[in-house]
Amino acid sequence: MSAVRPEFMKRANEALVRSALENLGRASKGALAADTGLSLTTVGQVLAQMSENGEIRLSGYADSSGGRKAGVYELDPEACAVYAVAVERDRLDWAVANALGTVTADGTRLVREDPMAEAAALIEGLRRDALIERPPRAAVAVGVPGAVLDGRIITGFLRDEWEDRDAASYFISRLGLPVVVENDMNATALGFSRRTAKEGRELESLAYIVTNGRCTGSGYVCGGQVVRGAARFAGELGFLPQASGRTFDEELAETENAAGYARLYAAALETVNCVVNPALIVAGGTAFRFELSDAVGAEFAARIDPSIRPALVFEKDTRPDYLYGLCGLAIDEVFPAYRIIEKRSSL
Repeated sequence: MSAVRPEFMKRANEALVRSALENLGRASKGALAADTGLSLTTVGQVLAQMSENGEIRLSGYADSSGGRKAGVYELDPEACAVYAVAVERDRLDWAVANALGTVTADGTRLVREDPMAEAAALIEGLRRDALIERPPRAAVAVGVPGAVLDGRIITGFLRDEWEDRDAASYFISRLGLPVVVENDMNATALGFSRRTAKEGRELESLAYIVTNGRCTGSGYVCGGQVVRGAARFAGELGFLPQASGRTFDEELAETENAAGYARLYAAALETVNCVVNPALIVAGGTAFRFELSDAVGAEFAARIDPSIRPALVFEKDTRPDYLYGLCGLAIDEVFPAYRIIEKRSSL
């Protein structure tokens, strides 16, 4: 068995300390050592590196009964600014967040002609408006409705223009900032996962499924990491083949009967469970028939034994999770770290 690489251990230790600071808010070196199980020496080394990176700040000193007071540290919200843009055919949803992922501004802008060029111009404008008070470090995350492979968009309405072009390189050249381009459903699933973790409900795994009228897509998160697949095609549920020879999306579009809709959707959820067996499935989207959510849930429950059945919830507004996930991906570009899930969720 090969030894664990020092770089892996270093990043894992950083992730533990960062997670502890996120949960505790502010803490001394001793409190962090107790929370993470790391030695005081290791915690001190991690804090020194994070301080050098500008990621944390000294927020005060702990009470002392004698001797030198211990410094208390917290993550610095102003360590960076991140910009997230969700690209759609007709609009751009955007958000600006600080280093903690707290959204400080957001909005929507209609697309006139070229969504990608207008997304770059939008970020340029946001950066220009924040010129006086913006942090020196920044990064950008762009979400697109399609699978992204090596920066190229290989499915969806942007495919024709971007299948042979590196979208990330395009934004980097325009903005001069680190940029990540991500599939919309991957970002949405990641946003839900991180938001619930921040609320104290860590999920070992989840599937997030959205039906929006164009297609049905899904994102999978396991152990805090997005499962993208070898060709970044994982989650394209709309292409799921049916017995009729058509795809799931084609069948869904022509199924008006309520019982038929519930059976078809529940069967797709059952397939997801058979393949990845997540702890939780989130389903929704602008084109999902929420008046049939009870029927879908009942059909899903009837198909799967309780011992292996994921929890199922329905989400009407997926936009906050989408933008939150993009902001998190942009923060990872500034301060890369592993995400560690320490316990299973009790749903």
